[in-house]
Amino acid sequence: MDKIDVVYLWVDGSDEKWRAERDKWYAKINNQPPEYQTNKNDSLYRDNGELKYSLRSVTECADWVNHIYIVTGFNQKPKWLNTKNKKISIISHQEIMPRDALPTFNSNAIAMCVPNIPGLSEKFIIMNDDTFFNKKVKPSFFFDKYGRAIVLYNKHKDKMHNIKKWLKHVDRYTHTIILSALKIHEVFGKTYIKYRPSHGIDPYTKSSMIECRNHPLIKPEIDQQILNKFRVRNSLQMWVFELYAKMTNRAVFKKARGYKSSKHWLSDFFYNTIFWRAIRKSPVFCFDATASARAIRHAPVFCINDSKYTTENIIKHNMEFLAQRFPNKSPFEK
Repeated sequence: MDKIDVVYLWVDGSDEKWRAERDKWYAKINNQPPEYQTNKNDSLYRDNGELKYSLRSVTECADWVNHIYIVTGFNQKPKWLNTKNKKISIISHQEIMPRDALPTFNSNAIAMCVPNIPGLSEKFIIMNDDTFFNKKVKPSFFFDKYGRAIVLYNKHKDKMHNIKKWLKHVDRYTHTIILSALKIHEVFGKTYIKYRPSHGIDPYTKSSMIECRNHPLIKPEIDQQILNKFRVRNSLQMWVFELYAKMTNRAVFKKARGYKSSKHWLSDFFYNTIFWRAIRKSPVFCFDATASARAIRHAPVFCINDSKYTTENIIKHNMEFLAQRFPNKSPFEK
């Protein structure tokens, strides 16, 4: 079996020194106060302690993982982390990003520099601290027998025929997804505009990312993205690497079908029965773990997304859910 590493992108948004630096650069670049100045723990950078439970899920369900890298900046590291464990490493932004890109507060820019991690295996998966394994999975969940990454996708619900109008209509994240698909169309003449990545744990091959990163039609925009200290609307997303891998036969795409649990129980029953095989191989994306517990029960992996609409009460319930689901301490804790 080929080695497969795990890469986490992590930040502690409650760090006062980090916040002061972020606010300074935001004001300097945008000539206005930060978007969430009144919210000390805004969702984009908020650390609720999920990383500990995510690592527990790796220990419980993916013991084949070769090495774990936690990419962070500003000398941050979780207080509870056992850094003496030889299977885990803290990687600073300075080790993988150009000097003129620092400091950075842009997770997309950081992710694009992941292949620069010293010693990173050819095959790796990127996780956020809000993603979790839920069942024992094999490496074949992420890579097929030919070594190609298995990319799970969904389709846009609101695709418009007029691309310019569509771009004006969508949120920032979807905007970057569409731009990434348009860039691949420019390079290969193939249209994947109707697809979007499924929110879960994403596999990559290092050589494919590096090749995409250096393609003459893609490199200038990635170079610019890496220099963006904050997320911007007119930029490429990590999706461009997955689409590039698809076009060069380094990835295969599979439709994700999450378990449905709504008020329309009869239609849900038929859907879940027809697609039960796909459901058991698809991630669940939710905001409230307690409300989505039934769907999570069937999922191999799941994501509990934090958003500006996530209340303190929901955070409390989510952490209680994780503590109950992953009660056993991992080797990565002190």
